[in-house]
Amino acid sequence: MKNNYNLFLLVLIFSFSMYSHAQNGGDTCDAAVAVIEGSISQTQINDVSGGANGGDAAWFVYTPSENGTINVNSCLGGSDTRVSIWNNCTDAGAIADDDDSCPFASDGTGANYASEILGFTVTANQGYYIQWDDRWDENPFDWELTFDPEGFNDNCQTALDIICGGSIEGTTLDKTDTNGEGGPDAFYKYTETSPQERDVAFSLCTAFDYDPYMRIYTSCDLDNPIENDDACDLGSEITLTTIPGTTYYIAIEGYNGDTGNFTLTVDCASPPEAPVNDLIVNAINIPGTYTDENVNTQFATEEGGNPTNCTIDGFNGVWYYFLCTPGMGLTDASIVSPSGVSSVIFFEASTPTPSVTELIRVEDAQNPCFTGTNSSIEPEIGKYYFLLATNSGGTTTINVSQILDTENTVFENFTYFPNPTSGIVTLKNNSNIEKVVLRNILGAVVLESTINATQASIDTQSLSSGSYILSVFADGQSAQYHVIKE
Repeated sequence: MKNNYNLFLLVLIFSFSMYSHAQNGGDTCDAAVAVIEGSISQTQINDVSGGANGGDAAWFVYTPSENGTINVNSCLGGSDTRVSIWNNCTDAGAIADDDDSCPFASDGTGANYASEILGFTVTANQGYYIQWDDRWDENPFDWELTFDPEGFNDNCQTALDIICGGSIEGTTLDKTDTNGEGGPDAFYKYTETSPQERDVAFSLCTAFDYDPYMRIYTSCDLDNPIENDDACDLGSEITLTTIPGTTYYIAIEGYNGDTGNFTLTVDCASPPEAPVNDLIVNAINIPGTYTDENVNTQFATEEGGNPTNCTIDGFNGVWYYFLCTPGMGLTDASIVSPSGVSSVIFFEASTPTPSVTELIRVEDAQNPCFTGTNSSIEPEIGKYYFLLATNSGGTTTINVSQILDTENTVFENFTYFPNPTSGIVTLKNNSNIEKVVLRNILGAVVLESTINATQASIDTQSLSSGSYILSVFADGQSAQYHVIKE
């Protein structure tokens, strides 16, 4: 009987020893020790244990009873650590990991060599394997595991989504300080879906029962917040000019650590409307000369796809087209009032309803596939031509002009050169040139000169780059020619 008692005592001591060292973790993933929420003290990584990366490790497994998020950290735990989370013991890689995020010394001093994973999403009744490994010292350490049920927005990583025109009731009564500002905070996030910047107001003015304080961040690093207090009595409100695609994180807390309940509302300005011809399928059929004023090209939709001989990815613009008929001559297009990065590019097509990939850029030195405010082509009879005009700034005016195909029919021996020109243009004719008039594409006279000679020159050095119409008068007749100033 005594022997049986001794045996029982040995088993009890062994069992107690196994239980008391359970928090040290398993030596391998398959031997992971089950843990629940709370603090785990004096975890010791054994030299003979097996880490997933070949080093020593201590393994634990946590199985939540409901959906939510977990936070794992060894901050102030007393040792330099690294942590990883795995779905199972056969994963090729960890699904979350961290190293060097917070102070490891128990008094808060020293370097940020401890580890922290915040807001990791977990599913009910699924096991998650927590691996501590690769320490740079041998000290045992303390760490903590906390669980937040689904929808518990106590930190930036678990921020709740909010949308334009909506409101949401919230509280900080059950929250903690996760942004380091000294008071409990509740987090929300807003992602700008508008294609353009717009004003968005985040407000607590509708309802609150304490002294709230609002901070807005652009990342969970929680740097450089925009903040407000007492915009409406004790309530807070911030209006931002948002950037498309950017996510904003809104922390609602309290002045001097105050806590309570609130209603957060989001009021967005209407998104800008795209021009009617922002896609090629809606291209505007234009006559030979056409002016489109106050076009919001900056709000246009990116087309998608590229023509032959020109990549237009990232070009948000508007489309025009025309069929070249007899009598049409040199065609010029320009952004008249640029306020941003601009381009005007001519393409040719065989039908009036092509896709973008069926277009071919007109091969001409005056029609390049890059940014600029002016392009020109010599269209061919029977072909369709499409014009893409873009501008990244404010509203603009787009002008298309054509010179009738009458060059060198009135004055068969008239010549002018060089063209394009950077300054002086020389004119020659068999008979006296009475005078010349130079107009810009809007028809305004920029130069007029009486000549009465067979040879002369005009100086364009003071003119802006672009296209000009040269009218030549001789023998009681006149003809028009196209001059391009570089």
